[in-house]
Amino acid sequence: MVDFLRPAPPRTLEEAHAQIDGLWGIVTELKHQNDEIRQQNDELREQVNELSERIGKSSRNSSRPPSSDSTTQRAKRRKKPKSHRRQGAQPGHTRHDRPLVSEQDVDKIQRYFPDAQCGCGGSVAIESDPRCRHQVFDIPQVRFSLIEHQLFSGHCGSCGRYHAAHTPGSVPIGQMGPNLVALITHLSGRYHLTIRQIQGYLQEHWQLHFSIGAISQAQAKATQALAEPYRQIGDHVRSQPVAHADETRHFRGVECRWLWALVTRKASYFLVHHSRGKVAADTLLGEFPGFLVTDDFGGYNRVENERRQLCWPHLIRKFIDISERVGNGGKIGRRLLLISHAVIRTRHRWQEGKIKELAYCRRMNRLRHSFQQTLKRGARLRIDGRTKRQCIHLQSRESMCWTFLQDHRIPLDNNIAERDLRSYVIWRKLSFASQSYQGDQFRPLILSIIGTAHKIGISSYSFIRTACEEHLSTGKVSTRFVFDPPGLLPQA
Repeated sequence: MVDFLRPAPPRTLEEAHAQIDGLWGIVTELKHQNDEIRQQNDELREQVNELSERIGKSSRNSSRPPSSDSTTQRAKRRKKPKSHRRQGAQPGHTRHDRPLVSEQDVDKIQRYFPDAQCGCGGSVAIESDPRCRHQVFDIPQVRFSLIEHQLFSGHCGSCGRYHAAHTPGSVPIGQMGPNLVALITHLSGRYHLTIRQIQGYLQEHWQLHFSIGAISQAQAKATQALAEPYRQIGDHVRSQPVAHADETRHFRGVECRWLWALVTRKASYFLVHHSRGKVAADTLLGEFPGFLVTDDFGGYNRVENERRQLCWPHLIRKFIDISERVGNGGKIGRRLLLISHAVIRTRHRWQEGKIKELAYCRRMNRLRHSFQQTLKRGARLRIDGRTKRQCIHLQSRESMCWTFLQDHRIPLDNNIAERDLRSYVIWRKLSFASQSYQGDQFRPLILSIIGTAHKIGISSYSFIRTACEEHLSTGKVSTRFVFDPPGLLPQA
């Protein structure tokens, strides 16, 4: 500690110089202490700001999922304005009726005729066409189908040689036929039922009693039957000019793994990997040559900046976070947020045909220049170190924000990948984690099959059933997806 006791007055010039030197040393020491206190104060202030921001993080201003928001944060979400219309159909809307099924496709027809004689005593002439056709749909009372295959043997009466019959190749191996294997697979992958729930469904609706292990083995058979179409989906997605990538957590028991998605408008490809790093991203992408739309995750840094587009909604949430800060950092965030909304609005107006392409490009170039200048101002901030670091980071990735200007097929958002992952996130909440390597294979495979079938407009159950029939009868799979033109049934 510095001693502030008043010294005795100097009596000579040398004593005065000595006291001055001592006082100067005290001033220097106080200055050092003051600098240390200021530095500690700045560090503590930055920590307080960072902790305050963490408390205020939500799906509105960060990449956190909406399901992680607290009750208070959900109450603060922006709500849609209340409509003045009443619920239900509006006056003047087009009536929608179920079309009648043709008579040749009806299973049974019940005809009702009036009395043949009128009350006045005359006979009633029955018209040839019914005045009303009322069709009632119902489902039959179901029961499983059971086929027993008996194999006989015998001996030659002359030489005594033993002969035994063998099952033909069309007879499935095991106790489950292709329709049952396909049903179990579809209930799990499409409707997210657990194995125990599938077991209960089979018992109550079909009077079938199978163990949990048998149902799990049925999923393993489906994995083998669908392995080739799954590989074809991956090859197709990796060959497209534009694709979207994202990832989410996947659990095997208590171990955290990752489910990766690489999707397009016509196909969805999923992959489970133990890592969230560069190795997993390289496994997912393979030799992908096109444009990749992602968030700002560093695992995709192998893709060149010229071929990578950052998701603008992710950027907007980051700018909302910056705009809620005080001082110059908040001003920088509000300016970036204003530019981002202008980018989205300009893109939508061009897609709707309200502005021509020349005006669209000119407007986007002006917005990009303003975006660059705002990031430069943010990188020169002296007080708000967090905002400064974020602006410097965005400066290094600024070109990836504007890759969509190279090709009009590149969207501004990564919504396609996030919507495809949503199905698995719901499955993850409803079902238990996978417990084995077999489960890690089954989940991405069935998500890829069902997601792709939905996008190209075919029945996922019909596709799975066809693949299981081919695999269980011949051991091979020739079923494939037809991506162009969309809407075709699976081809053999």
